[in-house]
Amino acid sequence: MFEPTKKLTAPAVLGGKAAMRVVLTSIFTVATAASVNTSAYTTPDDADYVDDPYYDPYSYSTPHNVYNRPADYDPNALLGSSNGGWAVWDFCYGKPDETELPEDPRSFIQEGVSDGKAVHFNAYWKNCHVDPEAVQEVGAATTCGELRERFDAGENLLTGGAPGVGALFAGNDPFTAEAAGGISTMTPGQYNDLWKSWGGYVAKPRNYDQLVAERYGSVLPEKRNPYPLKGEDPNRTNGGSGQLPLMLTQMRYPDGTWTGRIGVTCHACHSGAIDGQPALGGGSPLADLDLFLRDGLAQGYLASIATLANLTHTRGTNNASDVNLAFIFPDEGFYTPRDAIDLITSGSTASMDTPAWWNLGHRPVKFVDGLFPADAPRVDQVFYTPIFGLFGELLGPLSEAGQDYMRENGPPINSWIETLKSPQYPGEIDVALAEEGAVLFHELDMWAPERNNTVRRPEGNGSCAGCHGAYAPRYVNDPEFLASPVLEGIASYIVPQEIIGTDSVRWETNNEGMQRAGSVNFFGYPPTKGTDQDCGPQNQERLRGDRELGYQAPPLYGVWATAPYFHNGSVPNVWEILKPSDRKPLWRRKSNPKIENPWYNNGKVVAGYDTRLDTAYDAEKMGWQYDEIACEWRSWLNPTVAPYRTCDPNDPNSTPMAQKVLEGLYGNLILTWNIFYPPTLTMSQIEDHKIFNTLLFSHGNEGHEFNSVLTDHERLAIIEYLKTL
Repeated sequence: MFEPTKKLTAPAVLGGKAAMRVVLTSIFTVATAASVNTSAYTTPDDADYVDDPYYDPYSYSTPHNVYNRPADYDPNALLGSSNGGWAVWDFCYGKPDETELPEDPRSFIQEGVSDGKAVHFNAYWKNCHVDPEAVQEVGAATTCGELRERFDAGENLLTGGAPGVGALFAGNDPFTAEAAGGISTMTPGQYNDLWKSWGGYVAKPRNYDQLVAERYGSVLPEKRNPYPLKGEDPNRTNGGSGQLPLMLTQMRYPDGTWTGRIGVTCHACHSGAIDGQPALGGGSPLADLDLFLRDGLAQGYLASIATLANLTHTRGTNNASDVNLAFIFPDEGFYTPRDAIDLITSGSTASMDTPAWWNLGHRPVKFVDGLFPADAPRVDQVFYTPIFGLFGELLGPLSEAGQDYMRENGPPINSWIETLKSPQYPGEIDVALAEEGAVLFHELDMWAPERNNTVRRPEGNGSCAGCHGAYAPRYVNDPEFLASPVLEGIASYIVPQEIIGTDSVRWETNNEGMQRAGSVNFFGYPPTKGTDQDCGPQNQERLRGDRELGYQAPPLYGVWATAPYFHNGSVPNVWEILKPSDRKPLWRRKSNPKIENPWYNNGKVVAGYDTRLDTAYDAEKMGWQYDEIACEWRSWLNPTVAPYRTCDPNDPNSTPMAQKVLEGLYGNLILTWNIFYPPTLTMSQIEDHKIFNTLLFSHGNEGHEFNSVLTDHERLAIIEYLKTL
């Protein structure tokens, strides 16, 4: 796991020994409009962690020598970060299992809590488990012990090779009827023969495990993640002698023995790599699942049809948010004809850059458009659901068994995800510049009269913090910014499209009819419909009221480690977020040159992106280095630039008719984004799959134009501050 803290120089200036301690919310006694109960939060001493079995100084999900909450011990400090995670989990360190849990700070994000404040909220917390019996799903944990039990179960579900690990459309037992006998998993023979689909190889390469990780966009984990080589019995070799990449796992039977079956894990989309090491929960801008599917099908991999739902047009993006597919089958009642038509014609959410898991504990709503409440965990299990659980009530007991899996495993997987911490920036930080950036981030009004900003003004104080939340202790403790310090780092402002201006495909796909259909679908918690804690899709007109549609400004913990940016991954660094005029229409990240290429392969090795900080990271612009790609003819059936795809931003009339027709289908007919797309067959096509063409459907890099009023020095200062979060 990527653990950069030994290189970090910043903590020394963040309060000495105090910056090396976990200090929770001891001073959270500010009177609040939300009547926050802060009495349960205490300030534990370092010694409290000595005997805590959940204290791991090398885990993101543990407060260790870099975890700090400066707002509690230096209320006027400008620098310092809690590194995301979840305050309720942090509360339990050093406490016995029977300790009762405090209220979740996110639950205080209710209408009126930000009235007149610098930081604005307009999407509110919903409790989906007011009646656990009605939704047939456990509610929030009540004690530290109960929360730890859920953590352990969630960790097993998401850790490759662990007992109880889950995988794509197979649950945690691929041989059940509801999982269709493991249709979405590979046999050891199929996995061991993937190289035969690569071309140019005459034998399985000796660095096969590394090449698999590179080719499909993953990283080899430090912990053992085994698979059986040919001729091996996994149960006589403790799983096998091979090492799977983070994006894959060998599944196990309920008794812990090995099945031999290999499945795709959530880490294919949710975990990437930094400096060649796994970065759990940071989103994955690496994966090429199209290529994995192409190679696997040729070796007899019987991928479920639902696998097509996650195909994408650019390496490192995914289409995992297409819940309109999951809404096709109602669970309670029927769709109106209008809603059914809206659902089928909703199109595709298309390219997406996965948000960081380590920010989920600071979000009252989840997904980039705030589609679901954060307390709706079953949707987080959708890709692990035994395949027949996705068919509503259509398949009777098979569907119900799949849904039972989600009801049982959604809460623990959510509990584990919410504990993750962001990594701290591993380089040196210019403290004076970062402190200047902290003031600019929280106070600079980009709509001040002298700025002449032409974009409509948002709510809040017009600063970055107005949308993204307050982090610096000086502002966290300022009642003009937040109703209470417990709201540190929470972001829940869905910024109207007219203001944010980013590619609109995502929220347009999730149209009104599609959202209403979701309210009678299993994922929309139908028993809550019509209550004051309605956990159906939150952007329905009846729930959002006069709130405009748009995108949620995310919390920014660990933002340095989550490039590229925007909800579709169209901008490679933060500098270009803050300076729109510098954005490029076509760009490609640098590939990893450190891949052993056997002489007998004729140079046909596929490398993933270079994730080394010393060769591929741009510290000044805060993001990955890239090459600008010229608009030119490349090849027939090129996945990014071809005769039927435009690449010239200066010629609005250059868009081919074929592209216009395809985009009409993509935006108006479900699944077409995934089907009407050429496979990457040749080496040149595989490499060109790395090109991000911002002129394609859902790939737009427009938006955040209000940042144009910043000066270059202000941009540099804000970036320096963001490194400290």
